[in-house]
Amino acid sequence: MKKKLLALVLTGVLALGVLAGCGDSGSGSGAGEIPEDALTVTISIDCKTILDNMDNLKSEKAEFVPEDGVILAPTEVVIEEGDTVFDVLLAVCQENKIGLEHSTSPIYNTKYVEGIGQLYEFDCGELSGWNFFVDGEGASYGSDKITLSGGEVIEWKYTRDLGRDVGAYVEGVEE
Repeated sequence: MKKKLLALVLTGVLALGVLAGCGDSGSGSGAGEIPEDALTVTISIDCKTILDNMDNLKSEKAEFVPEDGVILAPTEVVIEEGDTVFDVLLAVCQENKIGLEHSTSPIYNTKYVEGIGQLYEFDCGELSGWNFFVDGEGASYGSDKITLSGGEVIEWKYTRDLGRDVGAYVEGVEE
């Protein structure tokens, strides 16, 4: 009996040791301490515009809206040379188990983000969807077309009004 118990304990200790060695050693926000010379960006995702407009939200989507509207608080992420805004979004969504749905626009040959965190375009009105900003500036290109150099702040914001309500520039849209 004591031999079986000892064998079981040793097996458990060995298993824990193996699992401890299986951690992610790659880049990303979960990589632990960030080396001083690493290229990093900060990314956040929010849907705060929905909070004052819950009556316009599709009822089945209400459960996906966090109380404070923050899907991902500002998070520092290690990037590699050549990474784009879309690469960072995809990585943090995968790492944090946040749903992400996107497509490629054949007309513009760029990625289009349809939904983040189960919140999609048109879920909160006919002009709703996702906008992104780099260093406070609304983008006029697809997120896969903007290459990062390190130090940028990326913000993904849910809009209810084609970006007007979040300060995004919308070309060709009249008041």
